[in-house]
Amino acid sequence: MSSLPFLGQSQQSLVTALLRNRAGLTVDELSQLLSISRNAINQHLSSLGNSGLIQSTQRESTGGRPSKIYSLSPSGLELFQRRYSFIAKLLLSWVDKKLGEQELQACLQSLGEQMAGEFEHRMAKQLSSADKLREAAAIMSELGYDASVKQDSENSAEIIANNCIYYQLAEEHQGFCALDLSFLAALLKADIQHKECIVKKGNYCCFAIAGHTE
Repeated sequence: MSSLPFLGQSQQSLVTALLRNRAGLTVDELSQLLSISRNAINQHLSSLGNSGLIQSTQRESTGGRPSKIYSLSPSGLELFQRRYSFIAKLLLSWVDKKLGEQELQACLQSLGEQMAGEFEHRMAKQLSSADKLREAAAIMSELGYDASVKQDSENSAEIIANNCIYYQLAEEHQGFCALDLSFLAALLKADIQHKECIVKKGNYCCFAIAGHTE
């Protein structure tokens, strides 16, 4: 679902203008385009900038001082709905049909490991097992899982995820949870047990981490 409705009308118009002008626009150009005062544009830009939704660069000028131009950041581009799940569903169906269930599981496991690899540098900075668990939960929350750590004992803990970010895909492909399990196993370098699953009518997804992480 798009996050655009959570912005005010003027900010929606501003980020839409920047979407349609990928090279960026100046305050004056935005003011003229949207028929909003420069002061109002600056206020919106400041708010959106603090939220990490826009970025600014200097535009070279042939005369006078360089002007600052604003464009959408990668996070800002994510405000606009994209049909990732639709494309992923087609890809999964193709793999399942052409290569079979075993190859699909191998594919999902490999994707989970690749996902974990993107965050390896962050995990490497964490010295203790507890720190690694907290960082893993933080990474999952950034990805949309709404995750937290539940410490059972010194050698056993769980990560609770209140959201399944692949819910529709996992409903149609029951083995899709292999991606989450592979992701966490590679991230924490530990054995993971899926104790509860949202797709299987659980209240949340519960991933048990046995023993110490490396």
